Amino acid sequence: MPCNPAYRQAIMLAWDSLGGVPDKELATASGGELRGRELVLLSAGKETLVDLGDRTVTAPDILGGGWGLATLHHMKGCLTWKRDDEWMSFDMLLSGRPFAEAFRQRAVQPLADRYGKAPKALLKDAAYLGGNKIDMGDAAIVIPAFPRLRVAVAAWQGDEEVPGRTVILFDAGGARTLPAEDLAEVGISIAQALLSTDR
Repeated sequence: MPCNPAYRQAIMLAWDSLGGVPDKELATASGGELRGRELVLLSAGKETLVDLGDRTVTAPDILGGGWGLATLHHMKGCLTWKRDDEWMSFDMLLSGRPFAEAFRQRAVQPLADRYGKAPKALLKDAAYLGGNKIDMGDAAIVIPAFPRLRVAVAAWQGDEEVPGRTVILFDAGGARTLPAEDLAEVGISIAQALLSTDR
């Protein structure tokens, strides 16, 4: 999916911020594969293609229209990336507070509505997105949003008294590569991709 034109100015600024960084340095920092001047980043089991010559980003169709901008900001953030495998939720970010309620409504709650009733369905749906099972909740998976940013989703089965719930977590090192607004976009895109998979 080509970048959303609504992001045009922000995308131009993001490209400008990467100007002068050698292709190989961008590839090494981001964990991507360089094919000529095209940088390939695995995103939710698919390829995000970053054409460093033509300055275009082509994201997998299953991911949102803001994925291209998040990709460029992530690449910039990867230049100072340090691995940190601790999991963190979006609401742990002070800078995320303005986006926290929208994130909960657009990502966390829809996942709870679906997987709080059938947590094991999460494992099946996540396979399409390159997800791997982890030990958390009644069912949990990790999906690589980018090589340097992992997203975990865990679900707990509800019952007649307690509704089912889910959490979305990010590895802290990867989360620090993005501004809060872009991190929200990534989490929402992954949630919507899970919800759009065939059951």
